[in-house]
Amino acid sequence: MLAATATPANVLRRSALAFLPLAALACIVIYLVYAPESSASYGLAAALAMLGLAAASWAVLRRRSDRQASERALAESEARFRALVESMPDAIVVSDLDGTIRVVNAAAEAMFGYTRGHLVGASVGDLTAPERRDIAMENRRKLIERTQAGGNPIDERESTTLSRDGRMSPVTIRQTVTVVDSRPMIITTVRDISEQRLAQQKIQELNERLQHDNATLAAVNGELEAFSYSVSHDLRTPLRAIDGFSQALLEDCADRLDDTGRAHLGRVRSATQRMGLLIDDLLTLARVTRAELNVGDVDLSALAGEVARELRERDPARDVEVSIAPDLATRGDARLMRVALENLLANAWKFTGERASAHIEFGRGGVNGEAVYFVRDNGAGFDMAYAGKLFGAFQRLHDANKFPGTGIGLATVQRIIRKHGGRIWAEAETGKGATFFFTL
Repeated sequence: MLAATATPANVLRRSALAFLPLAALACIVIYLVYAPESSASYGLAAALAMLGLAAASWAVLRRRSDRQASERALAESEARFRALVESMPDAIVVSDLDGTIRVVNAAAEAMFGYTRGHLVGASVGDLTAPERRDIAMENRRKLIERTQAGGNPIDERESTTLSRDGRMSPVTIRQTVTVVDSRPMIITTVRDISEQRLAQQKIQELNERLQHDNATLAAVNGELEAFSYSVSHDLRTPLRAIDGFSQALLEDCADRLDDTGRAHLGRVRSATQRMGLLIDDLLTLARVTRAELNVGDVDLSALAGEVARELRERDPARDVEVSIAPDLATRGDARLMRVALENLLANAWKFTGERASAHIEFGRGGVNGEAVYFVRDNGAGFDMAYAGKLFGAFQRLHDANKFPGTGIGLATVQRIIRKHGGRIWAEAETGKGATFFFTL
């Protein structure tokens, strides 16, 4: 069992408790001594007088003990308050209603550059930038009046502080009228927002730069649209003329052309047709780049089925097994997703051209809980060492004579997938097919 603490109050209390039995015993002795020789009333009066003296002594000692206990509790409360203020990361300034500083913490010393000896007793107005000092004191006066009228005792606003070295810092100030040590005081919390202001300034600069870049991009898109129009009209017309007149020569002058001449005209027509395909692909890529997403529900299985039927109709001689997983639904732009599937499935169809038993599969799997769609074939494949070039415009990994194309299809697919917030990649092995994966 713990022993009682020997505080002055405890000592006084034990002394008073010990004095009461002694006083009572003294009353009994007086009564026994004087009662036989005096009247009973005299002895009784003496006994009562001694008892009253004892009670008065007890009351005095009790009041002294209570006062000391109150002083000790007040000191402990003040110590807890100061410890709380000291532990705060923000600068804390406790002042009287007239603005005289009474308590500050270490964060306030660091912020204002003064020691406690300089701050305690000074005016809170001295810590405010001169151009804002009158406004700050007026706000303080309004806060006091509002609190005394029963209103909100809290005020929060931005201001500018002045440190000892003359540096002015933007801050947020929160003032609260409260009672400390039985006196009305104002507790002011000051937080430096210099870094926040710098961050806001950087964000504003980035926004301005972004607006400038958007304006530049809009101008570039306008030029691209004009170029696309020019390509579509100004280049197609001469290409059609070249192809048309070449065909006319083959038909009308075939008897006057030898095999070499007919071969030359055939190569001219083939080149113009390839150029026409390239123009079509470039225009598709340009449209995809500029297109705004029209997001809705998309049935990828149905789109893939439509593309597969079109491929069979264009090349009915081939026997290709196409496997499409059912119910592959997602959210996206149906028009753009059809373009993506057209390119991926057409690629698979093209690169399985030399397979006797070609197989193409469209399905969905999962990687770390994310839906991943894929188009897989058992065709020519490619060397993964060149996979980095796969999605670049005009990049080809196979002989154009063996597998014709413009090298723009996969670049178009990548643009579409990126516009949907996804990514695309491929895995392949030469002679063993390829798989293109994409997310949305």
